[in-house]
Amino acid sequence: MQQTTLDNFIVNVRKAWSGLNTETVGAVRQLLVDFTRAAKDEPWLKDIISEKPAAKELYRDPEQGFILLAHTEEKGTYRQPHNHGAGWVFYAVLSGEMAMNTYQQVTTVNGETHLVSRGTDLMQAGQCRVFLPGDIHDTRCLSEGFVQLRLTSTDFSKEMQEGRLVRFGS
Repeated sequence: MQQTTLDNFIVNVRKAWSGLNTETVGAVRQLLVDFTRAAKDEPWLKDIISEKPAAKELYRDPEQGFILLAHTEEKGTYRQPHNHGAGWVFYAVLSGEMAMNTYQQVTTVNGETHLVSRGTDLMQAGQCRVFLPGDIHDTRCLSEGFVQLRLTSTDFSKEMQEGRLVRFGS
């Protein structure tokens, strides 16, 4: 049986994955950028494009714990500022455009805490961003036909259950 780009990607990420460090981030980010150029006629990608799942798990590594997910969103979908707790994540765009605003949580001398925007980046096909533990960002889908891959360091539902993943009010 012929290997797909998905199969090859998983093999290469498993080789490159050594926990949260500069080497893993650099290698996996480049692997994701290369992966976004996957052939559109491969069955796994055709399924994502036709099914348009909000979230579809493509792979879960039983030893190292990382998870590869595919996501589609409708134009205008907004996800409020949030972090990923102790987890970290790569976002790689397969098609369409997304705006990602990053924030820093600051506390004034009066003890009031609020978010300050660091600015917005436009993510397009072939681009990849990484968010480390505690990084705060929001997302807004800017186009129809948006498809992205998310490679997470862990299952974020656990981060949410244990109170580490935070969603910030508007």
